[in-house]
Amino acid sequence: MKSSTLSCAAGMGLLALMAPASAQEAVCVDCISVRVGPPEVVRGPFPDELDAAFAATRLPDGRFRGFSANGATYAVDGATLDDMGGERRAVLDVGPPGSINDCGSWLTSTARADDRLYGFVHQERLCDYDVGRTDKSMAIAVSEDEGLSWTDLGTVITGTDTPLPDQITGEGDCSLVDGHDGFFYAYCLRNSDWQTIVARAPAQDPVDWRKYHEGEWREPGLGGAATDIGFVGTGAGYLRDHDWVAAVATDPWFGGLRLSLSADKVTFVDLDEPLVPIDDANWERPAPTDLSVYATILNPTEGGNTVGDNFVLAYVFVPAGQGFESRYLVLREVSLTQREPSAVPQVGIALTRWIMPGSTGTITTTGPLIGDYSRESTLAYMLTAAPDGAATVKIVECSDGTRNTLAEDGTCALSRMSQTRTAGWLFVDEQPNSVPVFRCEGDSAGPFISTQDNCEGLGDAGDLLGYGLAS
Repeated sequence: MKSSTLSCAAGMGLLALMAPASAQEAVCVDCISVRVGPPEVVRGPFPDELDAAFAATRLPDGRFRGFSANGATYAVDGATLDDMGGERRAVLDVGPPGSINDCGSWLTSTARADDRLYGFVHQERLCDYDVGRTDKSMAIAVSEDEGLSWTDLGTVITGTDTPLPDQITGEGDCSLVDGHDGFFYAYCLRNSDWQTIVARAPAQDPVDWRKYHEGEWREPGLGGAATDIGFVGTGAGYLRDHDWVAAVATDPWFGGLRLSLSADKVTFVDLDEPLVPIDDANWERPAPTDLSVYATILNPTEGGNTVGDNFVLAYVFVPAGQGFESRYLVLREVSLTQREPSAVPQVGIALTRWIMPGSTGTITTTGPLIGDYSRESTLAYMLTAAPDGAATVKIVECSDGTRNTLAEDGTCALSRMSQTRTAGWLFVDEQPNSVPVFRCEGDSAGPFISTQDNCEGLGDAGDLLGYGLAS
């Protein structure tokens, strides 16, 4: 009996080390519809923060505590997740000279187990950013006071490479995700080839990490080899209604912020369209395009990155023409719904009309606005990529510094304006569940966008730009 029990236990242990069971249901990408809400700029500008994914936890009194990092990590308290503009206090600092974190400690994510708050800490050492050198690793820490102080439990993930004089080495930038299967998972960037790797550790004692390598969880977190799982991004979370892991990446070749989903925590499939369209991801600042990076997902009611079908996409935003002294935190509500497999575009992003500061004029955009703008209404949902099987037109935002409008790609100059960024795509022809989008010339407040062909009686009859999704 004892022998039989030991054999069973050994078999169970072997299964735990192997890849997830093939019986897990694969993700039906074509069965998913996503709507991305208007952007909220909730923090910034900062030159010395927002250099990693933003993390947040809900406090026992119902308030929220966010964590923003750039070498040091700061805690920021607010009534809600979108109330993150307050004062900061340092909770993690740069380590002593010669230490594994002598260039800084960036808290990237949090997770709870046994009423303890764990934090994943990105570390850098031997840095000389002027020549492009730093060496990355990850540590795990625990807090008994909701993140105001942290006890370092040790470095748990390092790369197989060694520091080099003029390159980025190591493994880091990881998200800590509770897999709700007894394990914490880490989704990390491997700098030797810019691929994503994954490791895991028991949630009850997350100090012994094992990397996923050739189908098994055997390689040690410290210096072990890992099989890459592709470039799926390191801003990750757990979709509890589906038992999926979701990962978000900034991917200019894909055309935006890309969402990838996994039913087994290692094999990911991408949505066909980005969550947010981007024109570039240029880190050489200032640049003529926006920069949207360090994207992750957060729970708007509970904090952390275990979420339902309604969650928050958080990312760091640097406006076009600005340098890294102008970093802002942007939050967007995201709604994910199941549908029958369909060729209809999956992703719609809110085209929102805002009232300009100190004016009756409006600006309509899908992107973030810096300043005291008031949201008036969401007019439609634009597509984030040109779909197959339907005629669409690419719409861009135009500005001359005082006036703003939307136009077909390449035509801003006809209105003596400059093209600033991609807004999205509209259908050329009316579709089911669609709404027309018109460009109007206002009598006094300048150009504006409307869904009414009479321009709401506020200006000249509008030019039809196309049709967006009504909901």
